[in-house]
Amino acid sequence: MRTLFIITFLANIAFAFGSLPWMPEKIAVHFSLDGTANRFESPIVSAITMSILVGITAAVFIGLSALVSRSAHMPELFNMPNREYWLNDENRPKTIRRICSSIEMIGIGTMLFILFLQWEMFQANQRVPPILRSYMLYAFGVFVTYIVFDQVRLYRLFCRLPEDGEPQEPQV
Repeated sequence: MRTLFIITFLANIAFAFGSLPWMPEKIAVHFSLDGTANRFESPIVSAITMSILVGITAAVFIGLSALVSRSAHMPELFNMPNREYWLNDENRPKTIRRICSSIEMIGIGTMLFILFLQWEMFQANQRVPPILRSYMLYAFGVFVTYIVFDQVRLYRLFCRLPEDGEPQEPQV
């Protein structure tokens, strides 16, 4: 999971700088609701800004995963169903891995969403005048749905307890 996260992170950086040769002298970086450009800057400033944004986003997800791992010995910090069972000494490592995996999956989804935004901005800047297509709202809807689905799945997973008192590994 972490490898895929790193790959999507690096893909964002590579796209930001790799698309520079095909960009006009001034590129549109902000668009109004109707898709017309209303803010411009140089391509290199845009690539640097995007790289910083992606770097901060990656740091947040990596930091969140590390925070969950380091807080594993303090079950009172976790607000989850059946916390006593899932965070007991026997189940805690598997549970923490599952929570961290979920964080990484959302991080991957976020990196893919940002990559899509960069692609759409690149496409918009290939038109004269720059026009952003209306796919952004749909893409955002898919992104939010993905996050909600993952969190509902995680919640439902931890609502279930194994039958007969046998330890049960959290299922993906």
